[in-house]
Amino acid sequence: MNRNDQNVRGVSRERGMSRSRTASRLRSGYTGPRNAEGSSRRTTSAKRAGSGYSYNSGSSGNNYDKRHDDEHSGRGFLIGGIAIAAVLVVGLGFLAKNTIFSAKADATETTSMGAGAEETSAQFDPNVIRTDLYLDYSQISPDAKLLNMNGMDREQVENALKAAYTWNLVIVNANPSIDSFKMPELPKESEAASAKGSSDDEGTEEVTQVDNPLAKVTIRPEKTQYSVPDLIGEDIDSYVDQIFKDYESKGADQLTKKAEETTNAAETGTQGSSESAAESSETTKAASADYVLELPDMSEQITDYVTQLAAVWKMDPENGDITKYDSSSGEFVFGGSVNGYAVNVKDTASKVMDAIKSGSYDQQIKTEGEVVSASSTSIKDQYDTIGSYQTETTSNSVRNGNIKLAAAAINGTILRPGEEFSFNNTVGQRTEAKGYGAAAAYNNGEVVQEVGGGVCQVSTTLYNAVFRSGLTTTYRRSHTFAPNYVTPGMDATVSWPGPDYRFVNNSSHNIGIRAWYSDQTVTVQIYGVRVLPKGVKWSLTSEKVKDLPMPNPVVITSGDTSKGSQGSEWQAYKIITNADGSTEKVKDHYTTYKGHTPKVYASAQATTAASGSAAETTKAAAAQETHAGGESAAGGPSSETSAAKATEKAATEPKKTETTAQETTEKAEIVEAPTVSSNTGDSDEIDAPVNEGGAIISDGPGGV
Repeated sequence: MNRNDQNVRGVSRERGMSRSRTASRLRSGYTGPRNAEGSSRRTTSAKRAGSGYSYNSGSSGNNYDKRHDDEHSGRGFLIGGIAIAAVLVVGLGFLAKNTIFSAKADATETTSMGAGAEETSAQFDPNVIRTDLYLDYSQISPDAKLLNMNGMDREQVENALKAAYTWNLVIVNANPSIDSFKMPELPKESEAASAKGSSDDEGTEEVTQVDNPLAKVTIRPEKTQYSVPDLIGEDIDSYVDQIFKDYESKGADQLTKKAEETTNAAETGTQGSSESAAESSETTKAASADYVLELPDMSEQITDYVTQLAAVWKMDPENGDITKYDSSSGEFVFGGSVNGYAVNVKDTASKVMDAIKSGSYDQQIKTEGEVVSASSTSIKDQYDTIGSYQTETTSNSVRNGNIKLAAAAINGTILRPGEEFSFNNTVGQRTEAKGYGAAAAYNNGEVVQEVGGGVCQVSTTLYNAVFRSGLTTTYRRSHTFAPNYVTPGMDATVSWPGPDYRFVNNSSHNIGIRAWYSDQTVTVQIYGVRVLPKGVKWSLTSEKVKDLPMPNPVVITSGDTSKGSQGSEWQAYKIITNADGSTEKVKDHYTTYKGHTPKVYASAQATTAASGSAAETTKAAAAQETHAGGESAAGGPSSETSAAKATEKAATEPKKTETTAQETTEKAEIVEAPTVSSNTGDSDEIDAPVNEGGAIISDGPGGV
């Protein structure tokens, strides 16, 4: 706002309008020409006041003439003089009142803001500022002048502030071995491990918490750099909201106050001396800020970003570890010695904060860190198969095809120290487009044709290999119903998008996974540097604790009947074989499986009920005869006779019922094709041989 514009504010309405319009344009707040009705309104007010005075005085004179009486001229002149004086006093008072009202109305119009429409408390719009409110935003733009928000809505204020700076703050990974750095697999929020509503999500859940720094990473940096989010923009949105809430809470009272201040300034300017006018001009020119945009302390947020970067960009030294998998030879490839790198969180965050405080929001800031030296000695000779497991499949070609695809998907996977493996993230969704077919599986207790049916056998085989290697399983869920291709209590179900199977590489070196299918056999091996102490081995076994009651039967009208099955509970044990040959048996986890619900037709249920009723009738009759005859059931003749009669009588009724049930069964639809599930995962597989614990092997083919 320039000096000349400031000087004329509140003195002349037309000049005041010119100042406001110019200021609005300069600050992107101008929304259109202002209303110029002030002069005509003042004229109208003056006419209204003058008319009242003339009317009152004329009216009094006429009344006086009509009441004139020559006989009482002295008294009449006295009364007439008093009346005229009264009329003059009233008229002058009315004139003065209307003149003041007109001046106040004129002053109110002079301070009307925005598009120039007359603003009153009844017309107050909280979404558009209609008065001079000044915002100091020099913290984000040091050379910026005060922003007059008069005539601006919320979006216009935000845009004006965001246009005052450029945010392009980038943190650059200064790792000197960046070409050898491999980005870790970060958690995917959309793929929950234990997602409900999947085909098999009612089994026993096993979760192990480990210290995994990547588990809390929410940012998604690139390998070489990270663009810091616009923290100022986020704060501006919140701050502008506060301004408009404050403006709304003050409402029309604020406009009235501003109008009165402007009126007083105008009166002082027109009646005062030139010295007073100059003083008023200086006061207006030095307009103070109604609001000051103060940026919050961003150090905590910046430190959090850099801490996450340090976890993602951490590079352990490679001392000849495996670095990749050669699918043509089926072997893991060893790399040379490569130095590692660790980001210094404190120093890097300090550099970023220095740039923000100086207003340099478009800098590229290199990380501060230290190089972690690698050993010059290769550890290739320390690598070996540290865990392995095998399970047998069925002769179902579609199911075996699914197993082969899933095994190939995890084969060759390399995990760095601390990195977590996810079966679903690695294999992906099982779809027909990828070659997976529909195979028999259990879904909510029903036998269905499920796309990808059978892949649970791969995750189960992997789980047992991981267990024997000494690595840590972080998430596992058992099947809802007991599986038959592995001892119950030793399984790991998977489905899309969950449940998942996950484990972490808690060793000090890279590990690799080998997995393949061949001749109705699934094999998984963990290749790495020994985790367990030398000479120590782990194995897993499971024992049934008890059977659970069979669920109550359900009545069906079509489809196949089923006898159902009991549920069961199993205790799994870790068997530790020490270097001296001694063993320890330690409880590991407990698993509960549901029983299958029997399915019967209504007639069959009636037959079962009738049979039970006949037996109860026999027992009741025998008891009644024994009680009546006064002899014991051990050998009294009356007891034996009554029991025989009751049995003979009861036997004739079930026979008729059985015949009816047979006839009904012949008429009913016996076979109903299994339904096809749209789930693209796997659940309880059926028709597979039991493998009591699997077989531990040492080597296997290199490829799929």
